[in-house]
Amino acid sequence: MAHEILSVKLYELDKKLGQVHSRIQMSESANHTQIRAEVEALKKECAESELTLRNKLKFSKAGMVAELAESYSEVEQIIHKVKEKIGTPAAGQWNEEFSAEEKILFAEYALDFAMQAANHALLISMEALDAQMTQQEKEEGVRS
Repeated sequence: MAHEILSVKLYELDKKLGQVHSRIQMSESANHTQIRAEVEALKKECAESELTLRNKLKFSKAGMVAELAESYSEVEQIIHKVKEKIGTPAAGQWNEEFSAEEKILFAEYALDFAMQAANHALLISMEALDAQMTQQEKEEGVRS
């Protein structure tokens, strides 16, 4: 069962990463109006995804998920604070203190953090599979 659940989640992640890749490629040839429209669409998607995730975390039966939810909230707050500092182009409020290069660097590191989060998710998944297999081996040893 664990393999099936993780496979579905991996498929979802792969699909989302494909969308990220496609959107970055699309942005290379997009004009300013198209970029702003894409930003607005992504903001809506992010808000919807965040709400869905918060609801999943809120109603989870696993006690440790509350800690994960708290950490997720802290990270989200930090990201929002940084975004407030650099400003938002859609509102015409870029903070001139930060250059375009610094904003690109921020985006680059955000992608690095996403990769690190994916690596941690993989590690947790493999550890969960290991634990499940250990439990199955113990149960089979008791039956023998």
